[in-house]
Amino acid sequence: MANKGVYSITTIACKGVFRKLFRNSVLVLAVSLLVSLLVFSLLFNNAVKATLETATKKLGADIVLVPVEAIDNAEEFILESKDKTFYMDKDVFDSVAHLPEVKAATYQIYLNTLDSGCCSIVNGQVVAFDQHTDFVIKPWLDNPPPLKEGQVYVGSYVNEYLGLIDTPTLFGHKVKVAAHLKRTGTGLDHGIFVRMEDLNLITAQAAGQYQPGKISIIFLKVKEGTDIDAVVRKIQRINPTIGIMTQGNIGTDVRATLKDIIKIFSITILISTALAILLAWSTFTAMTNERRREVGILRAIGAKQSHIMKIFLIEATIISTIGGLIGVALGHYLLHYLASDFNLLKKLGAIAAFNLTTILLSLVALLAGVVVCLIGAAVPTIRLARMEPLKAIKEE
Repeated sequence: MANKGVYSITTIACKGVFRKLFRNSVLVLAVSLLVSLLVFSLLFNNAVKATLETATKKLGADIVLVPVEAIDNAEEFILESKDKTFYMDKDVFDSVAHLPEVKAATYQIYLNTLDSGCCSIVNGQVVAFDQHTDFVIKPWLDNPPPLKEGQVYVGSYVNEYLGLIDTPTLFGHKVKVAAHLKRTGTGLDHGIFVRMEDLNLITAQAAGQYQPGKISIIFLKVKEGTDIDAVVRKIQRINPTIGIMTQGNIGTDVRATLKDIIKIFSITILISTALAILLAWSTFTAMTNERRREVGILRAIGAKQSHIMKIFLIEATIISTIGGLIGVALGHYLLHYLASDFNLLKKLGAIAAFNLTTILLSLVALLAGVVVCLIGAAVPTIRLARMEPLKAIKEE
C-alpha cells in the first residue's frame, strides 16, 4: 500500500507537470538558463585553473628565475606559447645553482623568434639549452639521442610544419631534427632547441640582443622536503633585483583576470537565481490557486499535508530537473563553442575535458537549479497544504 501511495502521488505530480505545459515550459527555460550559466562559470574557472597548474608542473621546476622586468614575458611564453626574448647575467645562475637546498639547476637562452621571412622553420622560438643539466626538455622526449653538431629538438607545434620540409634550415645552416617533444601545452611546443655549443653558429643579426655571458631563464628543482618560500627568500637576498616565480604564482595576471571574470559571473548568477526563485514562486502560486478545490478534495478523502507538499514538490523537481539537464548540455556547448573565441581560454589552450571533475561540477550546477526551483515552490505549496479542506473546496 505504501508503494501504491507513492506511485499515486508521483502519477498526480506528473499529470500536473503537463497540465499547464506552456507555463511550466517557461520555468523550465528559466532553470535551464540558470544552470547553463552555472555550468559555464564552474567549468570555465576549472579549465583555466587546471591549465595554469598543469602548465607550471610540466616545466618540472619548483622555482623559475628571470629578469625582473621580464616576468610578464616569461609567463606569456610559459602559459601562452608567445615567443619572447630577454636576458640577464649568467652570474645569477652561478650564484644559485650550488645552493644546498637546490637538487637540480639548468638554464636556457631565448634567441630571436623565427618567422616565414627568415628561414624554413616557421613560428618557433629558438632556445639554447645545456644538455648536461637539462630536466625541462628531455622528459618530453622518448629516449632522445644526445644532440650533435647541427642537430636540434623541436616542439610539437614546430614539428607539424616540418613534414612539408625535406631539408630544414636554421639561421642559414642545414639542421637535422633528432627528435620532437610530445605536446606539453606550454611554450615548449613552439621551441627549436639547440645545443649551447652551437651558439657560435648563430650570426649577430639572428641572435638579436643576445650577447655572450647572458642567459634568459633559470629553472631550479629543490630537494624534497625543502621549504620553497625559504629558498625564495634566500635567493632574493643573494639577487635582490631578480624576478622569481614559483608554481603557485606563475600566471598571477591571468589569475587576477580570472577572479574579476568570476566576480561578474557571480553577480550574474545571483541575479539569475533571484529571478528563477521569483518565477518559480509565481508559477506555483498560480498553480496552487487553480488547484485548491482539487487539493481540498484530496484532503477530505484522507490525504495529509505531507502528501500535498510531496505532489507539488515532485512537480517542481521534475520541472527543474528537465530544465537542469537542458542547462548542463547548453553550458557544455557554450564553453566548447566559446573556447575558440574567448581570449583567455584561447591563449591558454584551456578546454574543459570530460572527466570526473567536470561531471561533478555539472551535477552541482544541476542540483543548484533543482534547489532554487524548490525554494520558489515551497512557500505557496506550504500555504496550500495547511489550508483547511472545507475552505479549500469552497474557495474558487
